[in-house]
Amino acid sequence: MKKTKCALCEIYDNSIILHDKNLPLDGISSIEYAPRRKRDYIHYRIVKCKNCGLVRSDPIVDSSLIDDLYEHSGCTYSLAKENQPLKKTYGRYVDELLSNNKIKKESYLDIGCSNGFMLETAIEMGFSNIRGVEPSLDAIKQASENIKEKIIPGMFDLSKLGNEKFDLVSFFQTFDHILEPNKFLQDVREILNDNGFVIAINHNIGSISYKFLKEKSPIIDIGHAYLYDLSTIQKIFEKNGFNVVKVFPVQNSVALSRLLELMPITDSCKNILSKIQNGLRIDKIQLPLYLGNLGIYAQKI
Repeated sequence: MKKTKCALCEIYDNSIILHDKNLPLDGISSIEYAPRRKRDYIHYRIVKCKNCGLVRSDPIVDSSLIDDLYEHSGCTYSLAKENQPLKKTYGRYVDELLSNNKIKKESYLDIGCSNGFMLETAIEMGFSNIRGVEPSLDAIKQASENIKEKIIPGMFDLSKLGNEKFDLVSFFQTFDHILEPNKFLQDVREILNDNGFVIAINHNIGSISYKFLKEKSPIIDIGHAYLYDLSTIQKIFEKNGFNVVKVFPVQNSVALSRLLELMPITDSCKNILSKIQNGLRIDKIQLPLYLGNLGIYAQKI
């Protein structure tokens, strides 16, 4: 296990423990690093910096092992339950960003693009050149054929992009998984065109849902290296050369079946409620809810 430091203060320790570790007894595998997996409440020790309030996992396993775990993790996204609601949510905020700012639609990069559903959205919005980066080989395998060739396998790495530059870079539910967020943002800034924009959406440790659910919240997860609130997300972007245009709580479109999966109740209760949903044919109904996520629009300066 490797100690982590506050990404804002750049110091180790000087923190309070929010949640003690809850790790599998037989070791960590790619199963625990799969997105949208069945709720298992597995996580590292969660601490909060006494100085700035940034929350992080500490300690964690070595980064090389984590890269391998993500590469071999499975993609369990389904069209009705996951892709369509996420596409609707993320697409709405991308559209807002494009509508309110002068952004060229020549090049778009989505980091942590999964099976490429937002790359498809970018094409629909008029972007002429699209790129994705995704570590999960299973996720890339599930992308449509015309999108698959646009996805670079592996973790985000400048060397894999050559001289490519982008007008808009997005990372949805990705930033809190990043082990070195300062380097990550500096690299993102490097591949942005002058005055290029970033849109990111990730979990909000300051949300009402976390304050209510605490350790039972989906936010508390082994995959999350850092957890931000509206204040700390703005500070880390500003620290790395961005002008923050807007920080905001995110309203998700979420299918009832997915909402049921997120609830901290027993599997037997979930099975009963799932049968009721399916019987009434309401499992695919989408609701607009504030689930505990935040978003940020930022511009390279």
